[in-house]
Amino acid sequence: MLGIWMWADTLTARGADKVFDDCMLIGVTDVFFLTKGLSGNCAFRTDLAPAMLEGRDLLDEALGAAHKRGIRLHAWFTSAQDKRYCAEHPDCGLYHLTKGRSESIVSITDESYARFTHDIVSDVLAAYPVDGVHLDYIRYNHLLYGWSDGDLERYRRQGADADRIRKLVERTFYGDDADKQAVFEAYRQGDRDVRALAETRINNVCRFADTVLEGVRTARPDITVSAALMPEGAYDTVFAHLHYGQDYERLSGKLDLLLPMAYSIAYSMDDAWVRKVTIGALRFGPKVLTGLHAYEGGTGETLKKDMAAVLGVEGVSGVCLFRYGTAVLAPVNGNKLTVTNPTDAPVTALELSGGKGKQGFEMTIPSGESVDIPYSAGYDALRAWSGDKEICAYMS
Repeated sequence: MLGIWMWADTLTARGADKVFDDCMLIGVTDVFFLTKGLSGNCAFRTDLAPAMLEGRDLLDEALGAAHKRGIRLHAWFTSAQDKRYCAEHPDCGLYHLTKGRSESIVSITDESYARFTHDIVSDVLAAYPVDGVHLDYIRYNHLLYGWSDGDLERYRRQGADADRIRKLVERTFYGDDADKQAVFEAYRQGDRDVRALAETRINNVCRFADTVLEGVRTARPDITVSAALMPEGAYDTVFAHLHYGQDYERLSGKLDLLLPMAYSIAYSMDDAWVRKVTIGALRFGPKVLTGLHAYEGGTGETLKKDMAAVLGVEGVSGVCLFRYGTAVLAPVNGNKLTVTNPTDAPVTALELSGGKGKQGFEMTIPSGESVDIPYSAGYDALRAWSGDKEICAYMS
């Protein structure tokens, strides 16, 4: 599998056919198409939320273009982030320890919002032949979130001393340097209160998932259900359980496909870490499609190394690039390389490298345009620049 995440507004700039032609030429098998984003607006026709672009059914356009080219399309929902819903229901915002309620992050415990998300997803399944449902932000954002009076009561019901764990979290994030691991070390040592805190957060995330997926499994039992997961949970359960309430083992029982977001550059990590995340995620059963850093900060070299690290792991299903529109795409076509620039900036220079050495090209490729450059075997990586800034490049 070769997946790619795609923002819906990508279609407004270049049109669905050009965008999905690009995907087909580099061998994309699965597109994760943003169907409901952080604003709360939707890329399809529904009475439950406003359209991302008035008068356009972007999901329908994407589906038509994808299926015509044999590409699977997964409807991508940013689950517990919804600025519009928060504005209409201000009491639903996730509560920060010191800053109060968020105006854009919905509490994963809000049952009305979970039912609303269930209904939004059900609307898609009733009217569109999508190949999958993809959940994002199905988590807490940080351990500093989840501290409303209602949250504290839920921790108490699980058996935690809510006042004690609150003070322990305050020490961890606002205390002296010596306290930075306090709550995490307590969890490792089996502290009953901290264990109850983590279990409550995990239960809340799983309950939200169950509410949303009940409708999915009823309407389309065989549809692929996936989730974008924070990478730490693949190898550091303490960090993931406390910060995010994400338990790979528990969520794996509900999902067909895991997409750990192993964004090496964003985490200041290397390809060995990407491999570690992939191996860790595979322990939990479902198929794994590792998400890779293919946006600002990434380069053709870093992406090549990350891909090699993942594809060298036995049992992995493939990789997923984040995201379309942020990297140059360059499929090999016989004795030429067709270089397409879907980014917002013009490409001004390219460099091929490999066993044959390096070959540079000075040229201008405007946004949305393509050029052919000579290619011969022995080159296996492409670098690209816009002025002095190197941009990510994917060569297939």
